[in-house]
Amino acid sequence: MPAGGEGMKDLSAWQKYPAIREMYDIMRDDIIANAQAAGLSEMREIQLELGIEEMLINIISYAYDDSGDVWIRARKEDFFFRLDFADHGRPFNPLSEERCLPEGLSAEDREEGGLGIQLVRKNFDRMEYVYDDFQGAKANILSLWLKMV
Repeated sequence: MPAGGEGMKDLSAWQKYPAIREMYDIMRDDIIANAQAAGLSEMREIQLELGIEEMLINIISYAYDDSGDVWIRARKEDFFFRLDFADHGRPFNPLSEERCLPEGLSAEDREEGGLGIQLVRKNFDRMEYVYDDFQGAKANILSLWLKMV
């Protein structure tokens, strides 16, 4: 994992990245470096990585038919580390995907999809979604908050 500091892209303001798999490691490393620089605890860093992976892979894989961009902003906000994602892809509210995951079902018996978002919900302290104007067009904007310690 990267150490916060040298070479870190400052994500306190929105930064744009191509929404492609080849950029995933760079985006993840930039977010983690900002979290470390903000003082996020190691225990919380693992939870943060889960959210990064789930949300970025969903945007990269499903937001656009062809190519597009994802904007990322990450910063300390009071006692939380706040992570925001925005994309101009097709509207998708991950918070409305209320999939019931009945207890006792094996992984094979569960419906496809939804489990990753459920894990993010469980591990983050707060999540918000809006579909609103952003950078001159309508966009999916997802915000995640994680306690610093």
